[in-house]
Amino acid sequence: SSGINAEYGETSTEALTKGLLQTIKKIDTGKIPRPEQLHEQVRSMYSWADVTRRTEQVYRECSARPSLTERITIQKSRGPVAGVLYCICYAISYLLLVITTYLQPEHTIETVPYIYEDGRREEGRPNSLGRTHAEIEHFRTFTSACKKHT
Repeated sequence: SSGINAEYGETSTEALTKGLLQTIKKIDTGKIPRPEQLHEQVRSMYSWADVTRRTEQVYRECSARPSLTERITIQKSRGPVAGVLYCICYAISYLLLVITTYLQPEHTIETVPYIYEDGRREEGRPNSLGRTHAEIEHFRTFTSACKKHT
């Protein structure tokens, strides 16, 4: 057991006061760890390198876009009835997307520029991965900052 535990109770002032007094007594008698000890336990559970690695993995998974046939296969795998319903809903949604894109092409939609701290501006046009240069820069800055803390 990590020593981290939560107790839930009523949300009244009296119940909160009683709960706090009980917790203080438990800390004083050593039944539960002191806040500093809990902080050290939580700190030892995580590392910035691990957080960075997992964040990069999430970014990669989110940026990997399956093909239309892969997406339909995923929807069909949800079951014999639900899968068919998902496929119908997905097909309708995709058809609406195609119609909307035809009526209002993406290149005609005004985007908000990204303004860097130094005043540089970048139009919000995405690259081939669907990410703007500003988003990529933010990600690189975040990961390098996380690596510095390891």
